Amino acid sequence: MPKVVLTIGGSDSGGGAGIQADLKTFSILGLHGTCAITAVTAQNTMGVQKVFGLGPEVVASQLTSITNDFSIAFAKTGMLFSAEIVDVVAEHLKRKRIAFVLDPVVEAEAGGRLLRPSAVKSVQEHLIPLARVVTPNIFEAEALTGVRVKDLEGAELAARKLMDLGAKAAVVKGGHLDCTDLLREEGAVHQLQGKRVVGGNHGVGCTYSAALTSFLALGSPLLDAALKSKEFAALAVAKSMDVGHGAGPVNQAATKLEEADRFRVLCDVQEAVERLLAEPNLITVISEAGSNIGEAISGATGDQDIAAVKGGLIRSGNRVHQSGCLKFGADGRISRIILAAMRFDPMVRAAMILNIEALPACDALGLNAEHIDPRDAPDEWEKMFRGRGPPPRNVAPFPDAVWENGERGREPMLMLLGEHASEVAEVAIRISRYLNDGKI
Repeated sequence: MPKVVLTIGGSDSGGGAGIQADLKTFSILGLHGTCAITAVTAQNTMGVQKVFGLGPEVVASQLTSITNDFSIAFAKTGMLFSAEIVDVVAEHLKRKRIAFVLDPVVEAEAGGRLLRPSAVKSVQEHLIPLARVVTPNIFEAEALTGVRVKDLEGAELAARKLMDLGAKAAVVKGGHLDCTDLLREEGAVHQLQGKRVVGGNHGVGCTYSAALTSFLALGSPLLDAALKSKEFAALAVAKSMDVGHGAGPVNQAATKLEEADRFRVLCDVQEAVERLLAEPNLITVISEAGSNIGEAISGATGDQDIAAVKGGLIRSGNRVHQSGCLKFGADGRISRIILAAMRFDPMVRAAMILNIEALPACDALGLNAEHIDPRDAPDEWEKMFRGRGPPPRNVAPFPDAVWENGERGREPMLMLLGEHASEVAEVAIRISRYLNDGKI
């Protein structure tokens, strides 16, 4: 039976943060989300224009309806707006003995006050003592503890003060510093390192705390849940949606979309390999050193994002054989070629290495093959094919293949390029057949 979780917070009319972000996160992680709305905001990517707080009795009625029907595995609180709402929420969670994550939302990431100053004391006195974990950013930590967090030492002090107020644990998020979060729980302090991710960040705090709620509901220990939530939120920022005129909303579906993309890539490379191995003429385009074919997921940044044949495609007798299984990170050489190509054109995500003797067939088949000469601007070409630095500016439109003559200690090779591995494989098969019978 699916776990049921609860979020208590405000509605974001722009759909990027608040209740909307929470429910999307719950759903993506496989839980059923319920919600009690505390306020309705007129909000978009540029900020909060208006806030309409609901009466505490409205919030209480929602909570009663939810808990009369559902068994809540875990809850989270976000925007609570007023002291009266804080008190109602604290009383209900305590009476129902519901474990919860306290995300002490004070201001919207895009700008706008979401918690009245008079409510801070109620959060400190009535809600923090009940919380399983509190997840402030550095500004919220200061509002609740008086500690100005400038570094990890300040974060640890703020976390300690939150636990002195009664919280069982605290995560002081470091997104406004060096992206290192500090988790303090009874008997342990952990530094959860991260790196700055480029992308829209509207709703990232809500998404993190909703993910933490989800992983805790699913039974993860706190440290493990915090690490997985940090990774989930970072990917949501990296794959954020470029909509609106302000800070773009994070994409909670990023993990599922990437998983689907990886599966699609593996299937496409598998199809390409099967077609290649079924072609009896393929051996004519495979060098003694072997070959490989690979494909990258969208937005690939390293070997781990590119699938290829482990050990490559090798000659054996008069046939070509698959040396190993398909996996991501299988071949650094094919990865460097694809990553370099993607900097020219992000849609060129597949490549295959062929024997240089296949080059004459490219012209006969009408393929645009560009020569790479290491003696011409060698630094630029070196950077290109090692996956670093800016590409040369003199190659446009992007070629169907590139080749080099093997100077500077390299094997001469022809590299077919394309959007999908299956398409590149078909080109390789056409070349092999042309070399065998001369027919186009």
